[in-house]
Amino acid sequence: MNRPFRAVAILLSILCVFSLFASISYSAEFRPANLISVVMNAVAADVVASDDLDDPQLRREREIGRKAVEHIEQRWELIADPARLVHLTMITDRLKPYLERDMPYEIRIIRSDVPNAFCLPGGFIFFTSRMLELLRSDSEIAAVMAHEMIHVDRAHSVQMAAKANRVNLAALAAIVLSGGAMAPAVLAQVAQIAVNSAYSIEFEKEADSMGLDVLIAAGYSPTAMVTIMERFMHEEIKQPIREYGIYMSHPESVERVKSMSEKLISLRILLERKIPLQLLRTSIEEDEKNARLLIDGTEVWGGGKNVTTLELLERVQKLLDRDFQMELAPYDLRLEGDGKTQSLLRLKNNILAETPLPEGMPDLVVFRGNLLAALARAQARHPIAKYFR
Repeated sequence: MNRPFRAVAILLSILCVFSLFASISYSAEFRPANLISVVMNAVAADVVASDDLDDPQLRREREIGRKAVEHIEQRWELIADPARLVHLTMITDRLKPYLERDMPYEIRIIRSDVPNAFCLPGGFIFFTSRMLELLRSDSEIAAVMAHEMIHVDRAHSVQMAAKANRVNLAALAAIVLSGGAMAPAVLAQVAQIAVNSAYSIEFEKEADSMGLDVLIAAGYSPTAMVTIMERFMHEEIKQPIREYGIYMSHPESVERVKSMSEKLISLRILLERKIPLQLLRTSIEEDEKNARLLIDGTEVWGGGKNVTTLELLERVQKLLDRDFQMELAPYDLRLEGDGKTQSLLRLKNNILAETPLPEGMPDLVVFRGNLLAALARAQARHPIAKYFR
């Protein structure tokens, strides 16, 4: 059994014992009995034991990270949610093979109403509870994770701390591990760089670009890197005085969205926001008399239940799943004819539906109007994007 699966197996076995406590959280004052520490320490012990960690730099970063974790956990309340931690760990393990260094990553969740995620040296990843509430899919979680993992993989925070203190990494580690007078200040500095995303413009751009590469290689929707940046732009507009950690600083969000969009275009990857946003999802519902096509739970077309109607709805559903994107321009859904007789409805270059229709089905004018209404509702749930130019 390889390391990631062994770690997950340990977590799952612990989850069986502590399943009744999955939603319990503990304050900093009650940390000795903190369930999340028990769970993560068990996983960490297995991961570290199976890692050679022969690389002196990796060992130093790991020790700096452990000390910084103590600094972080004195400030925030940890949340015990083993099921969610298993889920986050599985996403992390899917990304790890596409990073340059074999790092033993660990996940923690902290309670905060500020959306943020950060990663300390050595692979200690933190998500705030509010961040997890904002992320709408595994692809968006993976996009945030990949960005932060690149910061660790490239040792960005320790590079910046070492530079600020005019020492090399070995000397920085010696200061931290010595326990001397300078150690607390240096640890606080390392933690602040990570938590506040106080990286240089160069490092932020590197985390964005290389994070996107990892996201693509791992098979997640690359558009997620764009949708999360757009959502934080929207949050900044609504509450401009708040700090948003991972996406709060330079380079500006607009520039970062543009840069990621242009990179996807250069790679010939289409922006398809509905996948990471989990919107414009189709389904077909049936009862004894009727069959209905729904988008995001709202009926857009249907008719009397019979073989002909069901076959039509299923064919239309496949085309909508493929081509009915949030970036669709209105002219790409066009009606030819009056919509009632001798008419057809095109979705891009494909015929979506045409007359004659099964008896009792709304005409193509109604169907097109319902589709445009569904598109508008989806776009309204992610209003910051420029869907077509």
